[in-house]
Amino acid sequence: MPSNKIKLSLFLCLSMCLGIGILRFSYTALLPTTRIAYDWSLQFSSILGSANLLGYLMGAFWAMKLPQNPNMSKFILGAAFAGTISLLSCAFSNFSESWYIFWRVISGISGGLLMILSPSVVAQCCKPEERLSINFIGFSGIGIGVLLATLFLPYLDRISTQTAWFILFGFALLISLILMYLLKIFQSHFSDIHATNQPLYSINGMYFSLLIVYAASAFAYVPHSLFWIDYLKNTLHLNLYHINLNWILYGSGSALGAISAYVLARKFGNFIALKILYSIYVVAILIAILDFNPILTYTSSFFTGLLNPAVVFLTSYTIMHLYGVAYKKLWSVATLSFAITQLIGGLCFSGLQHLGVSYHQQFILASVVLALGTLQFFIYSLRFSNKVS
Repeated sequence: MPSNKIKLSLFLCLSMCLGIGILRFSYTALLPTTRIAYDWSLQFSSILGSANLLGYLMGAFWAMKLPQNPNMSKFILGAAFAGTISLLSCAFSNFSESWYIFWRVISGISGGLLMILSPSVVAQCCKPEERLSINFIGFSGIGIGVLLATLFLPYLDRISTQTAWFILFGFALLISLILMYLLKIFQSHFSDIHATNQPLYSINGMYFSLLIVYAASAFAYVPHSLFWIDYLKNTLHLNLYHINLNWILYGSGSALGAISAYVLARKFGNFIALKILYSIYVVAILIAILDFNPILTYTSSFFTGLLNPAVVFLTSYTIMHLYGVAYKKLWSVATLSFAITQLIGGLCFSGLQHLGVSYHQQFILASVVLALGTLQFFIYSLRFSNKVS
C-alpha cells in the first residue's frame, strides 16, 4: 500500500538521521568549539570519540541478541529518547569528565540499536519488491542527519556552544516523537508478518568478502569522521569560513550518498556499484593529503561524506537481497564488525596522534587498508559472478 511505503521510508529515514547522522556526527561538527568552550584537552576529545565508538559496538552487539518480535519497537524508542537526552547532557559545561564519557557511550549505544533494529522492522513490514526504494530513501537519513548537524555551523561565531547543542537536542526530540507515532502504526503489522522461508542463497564466501571490505571502510573512515574538522582547523589552519564550507560539502555529499548508490545499483547491479563506490572511496581519502589546493580538500570532504552512507546502504541492501530471512542476523554481524573495526581504528589513530604521527600519514594508512579490502572484494565478487552465471 503506497501510504505504508511512505511511512516505512520516513520511519527508516528518521531512524538513520537520528542514530547515525545526529548522534554520531554532531560531536565531530561541534568538537572544535566545544573543546574550547569546555576547556577539554585534545586527549580527552579523542577519548570521547572512542567512547562513542565503544557505545556503538555495545549497541550493535545488543541488537544482534534481541529477538525479532514486536518488542523491537520498545528498544527503538528507548534508543531514540536516550540518544536525545545524551545531546542535552552535552549542552552543559563544568561537569566531570565521566559525565561526558557516559553520555557519549549512551549516544553510541542508541546509534547501534537504531542502525540494526530499524531496517529489520522495515524488512518485516514491506513487500520484497519495495525494499530497494524504501531502503534507498531510508538510508538517505544518514546524510540528512549530517546535513542537519552542519546547518548552524556558519553561525557558531554568533551563537554559544550550548545553544548549538540545544538546537541538536530539539531536532532529535522532534524526530523521536515522530518515530513514536510511526511505530504505533507498525505495531499492528508485526503479528501479521510471516517471513519467507527461502533466502536467495545460502550463506557463503560472498558474505564474508562483503564483511571484510565493509570493515575496511570502517577503519578507513575514522580520520574523516573523528578528526576532519580538527585537521582543517589545527593542521591546515583554515579560517571558520573554509572549515564551514568543507563541512557543509561533507554534509551535502552525505545527503546524496544513498541516491548515488541507488542510481549505480539500478544501472550496473549491486556488485559493480559497490566496486565503483569503494574504488572512489580510496581516492577520496587519499587526496586529503594533497592540501596545496583547496579544491582537493573540498573534493575529499564531499566524496567521503557521500561514500559512507552510499556503501552502508548498498551493503545492507545487498545482504537483504542475497540472504532474505537471515538479514537481521547477518546485518547485525556486519554492523558489529563495522563497530569493532571502527573502535580499533579510533584507538589506533588516537594512539598514532599521541605518538606524533601526522594526519597526512594517517590518511595514507586509511586509504591503504581500504584499498586492500577493495582488492579482495574485486577478486571474490568476480569468482562469485562466474559461479552464479
